[in-house]
Amino acid sequence: MSRRKQKKWINKIANERMEILFNRAEYEFSKHPERSDRYVKLTRSISTKYNITLPHYWRGRFCKKCNKFLKPGANLRVRLSDNTISRTCLECGYTTRVPYTKEE
Repeated sequence: MSRRKQKKWINKIANERMEILFNRAEYEFSKHPERSDRYVKLTRSISTKYNITLPHYWRGRFCKKCNKFLKPGANLRVRLSDNTISRTCLECGYTTRVPYTKEE
C-alpha cells in the first residue's frame, strides 16, 4: 500500500494554528501561565498529528519533558559555558544543552 501525500492546505492551516497558539502562549504567560502551558500542549499535539516540525524560533520556548512554556528569567535559566548554551527548566529541572561556536 502506497503512502498518501498530505494535502498542502492542511499543512498550511496547521502551521497557522501552531503560530497563533504560540503567540497566545507568549501573550498570556504573565497573567495565566497555566493557559500558556495548555497552548503549548495543543501546539505539540497538532505538530505530531500532522507530522510537522516546529519552526526553529519556537523550539527552545517550551520544556520537552513537562511541556511548560518557558520564559527566560521567570521559569527558565540560561547559562553560557565554553561551547554550550544550557537551558534549565525551573519547573521540572530538565536541562537541554545546545552547542555553539565562537566568532573569530
